[in-house]
Amino acid sequence: MKSLEDNHLRKKKILAVIPARAGSKGLHRKNIQALNGEPLITHIIRSANQSKYIDKLIISTEDKDIIRIGKREGVDIPFTRPSGLASDSTPLIAVVLHAYRFFKERGALYDAVLSLQPTCPFLRPESMDKMVDLWLETGCESVVTISEITKGHPYIAKDLISGNMIKNFGAIPEGAVLGPRQKRRKAYYLTGGAYLRDRGLLEMTEAKGHALGSDARAVVVDEIEAVDINSELDLKFAEFLLHSGYVIR
Repeated sequence: MKSLEDNHLRKKKILAVIPARAGSKGLHRKNIQALNGEPLITHIIRSANQSKYIDKLIISTEDKDIIRIGKREGVDIPFTRPSGLASDSTPLIAVVLHAYRFFKERGALYDAVLSLQPTCPFLRPESMDKMVDLWLETGCESVVTISEITKGHPYIAKDLISGNMIKNFGAIPEGAVLGPRQKRRKAYYLTGGAYLRDRGLLEMTEAKGHALGSDARAVVVDEIEAVDINSELDLKFAEFLLHSGYVIR
């Protein structure tokens, strides 16, 4: 967490929100599934606690077990998430706005909100800090984490239509190199692991879509940090990474 000795850093207040509802579609109660003997959510909590920028870390949840785990880890649970924001169709931005407004209404105004997914246990505090650095340096509206697409590059993506016919999923630029893979133009995807949004954006945005504004920047993370656990296979893969030495704790 942020050092109180640095006056420059104290000029900007960062709220970090871990959105963790009880239910999930692919993996039952995934946010508290055991990873390396600990509830999944504890991994992102401990990473966030090592950030030099985060002023306040909270969990937004309606689940008693998640609340208990969060409190055990020393995380503030200032409210129980409303049931209307706890369905699988609730957009992340709605949860972020609820947390931002909760504190604003109580006189605590944050300059940016960093949302951190509990399903991305290997996101490093250094990457969180890079996001804040980029925001501070550029004055952008938002910063996201992205990772290089190593399989299923947009140039080879196909749309399957009637009769099992295929066509290009999207337009391919003229002169684009389709292969070999190493010579293709790099493409990236949103990992979903972390989103930082500026207060100005939060004040004017609606609770729908990605809500990244007109000036969105990105921090590139590797394939380990980009791991997102949504299935039993994802969980087993994460365990493999931990026990094979790919993840340094």
